[in-house]
Amino acid sequence: MLPRFHFVARDLARSWADIATLQESDIDRYPERFRGGVNNWIVQSYLHLREALARQGHESSIGETWCDDAVNIAHRDSLSRMSAAYARHRIVGIRADRPPVRVAQWEIVQNRLAATGAHRRYVPLWPQPGLTRRAPSRGATIRRIGYFGRLSACPSWLFDPAFGRELRAIGVDLHLGDRAWHDYAQVDLALSCRIESQVMLRQKPASKLVNAWLAGVPLLAMPEPAFEALRFSALDYVSITGPDDVIAAIVELRARPARYHAMVANGAHRAREFSVAATRARWLDFLLGEVLPQSVNGMQGQAGAALARLLCQKCEGRWFKLRAGMEVRLLRTASRARDARYARRAGAPERPGYAVEA
Repeated sequence: MLPRFHFVARDLARSWADIATLQESDIDRYPERFRGGVNNWIVQSYLHLREALARQGHESSIGETWCDDAVNIAHRDSLSRMSAAYARHRIVGIRADRPPVRVAQWEIVQNRLAATGAHRRYVPLWPQPGLTRRAPSRGATIRRIGYFGRLSACPSWLFDPAFGRELRAIGVDLHLGDRAWHDYAQVDLALSCRIESQVMLRQKPASKLVNAWLAGVPLLAMPEPAFEALRFSALDYVSITGPDDVIAAIVELRARPARYHAMVANGAHRAREFSVAATRARWLDFLLGEVLPQSVNGMQGQAGAALARLLCQKCEGRWFKLRAGMEVRLLRTASRARDARYARRAGAPERPGYAVEA
């Protein structure tokens, strides 16, 4: 059996020149560094798994190039160059927010929707680095609702002055966390809403839901396949479709504090499956229990076959980007029309205004 695992990350020298000095604890110390697929799936995984693999007698390393004497773990974005070298290496490919990986012997997907196939396994994305739980002293009060994520994908109603006025009328502030995705200390409800294509959403992780569970904050969420795949009951999250549903959910949860507490308790129970320790255990079971035993005779085969798979992967990638872009444009057009009707009904200007607390 091969004793070594090698994590492959592009631009490592430029973005992670200090990687040799970093420890697992630095993930929570510098949460702002862990954004994007390669940083989270490759660099963060290396730091979380390095010591655990060493305790099992397996060395791990990280670099920008492939290793012949190791199982290589790489994001799909690092598996797209025209090369026959894939045939010579043992590769675990991370699909992330992408179409399937064709040039790897094993594939990791980040939600349960795609977890089918002899060499495809579901491993959830790591929890938000540096996550700060909601202050217990806030009880069941609802005075602040928070959105954590990139604002570019949000529907315009989130920034509409009419929505802001309705929130203020019931005594609620809106916190838009464009940068500080980890601090839930003063947030009473989390909000997940974005305009995204269905083909992309089917690849997305359930991170906003999992992070809300871990933070002890109930989530109000627009429909996403990854959320629905994890939903066992109405206590997991409140489903919304627009601003009216947000206001209604706040009013209901305020009137039923026992339900608020029940959602927090349910989230704490569900979150155990997605903690760092649980996610690390999934990784170790996969790498040591499945990948390693098969790796001795698991070479890709002929260079021609590897190049054919790469061409297929590239074609799928281009079609994926084209389809996702077309779907988003159509969704944004429909969303603007709905948001304009909402603004007129609420007596507000149609041009959205931005108020961001980073």
